[in-house]
Amino acid sequence: MIEKDKVRNTMLDGSLTHQRRQTLAWDSQTTRDRNAGRYIRERSGAPYNTSRWHKLAKAFIEDHPLCEECKRKGILKAAECVDHIDPWPICEDYFFDRRNLQALCNQCNIEKGNRDKTRISEWRRQKGEGVKISSLPRSDNHSPNRTTERSVF
Repeated sequence: MIEKDKVRNTMLDGSLTHQRRQTLAWDSQTTRDRNAGRYIRERSGAPYNTSRWHKLAKAFIEDHPLCEECKRKGILKAAECVDHIDPWPICEDYFFDRRNLQALCNQCNIEKGNRDKTRISEWRRQKGEGVKISSLPRSDNHSPNRTTERSVF
């Protein structure tokens, strides 16, 4: 019987031994990565796995076809994903607010995601200490005074 991480092998003398489970052809890429000791990305949070988010992201990309970061640098590059200016979970209360969204290419999204990791860590630390979220520094691009886009959703 195959267990999660080990395989029982019967030796010639009838004794059982345990070995590290071999990767099988039908294993998923995640299982192969886990068995090889590689980093496994956590599944995205619940709001990202809703039809509301998928519809909003699709409509937003159609309305904003160019990467905002590249545009600021004078480069015209197609947007490939929708990013939260204030990252989730910080923007939990306004997750679907179009004013907190921007269209980015994959490279800019990765770079921003790496910057956001530090911000989220600081937010979680301060949240644990009872610091008000409104006292945290906001992203340069997200201002309460920005013009409001009417949300379709």
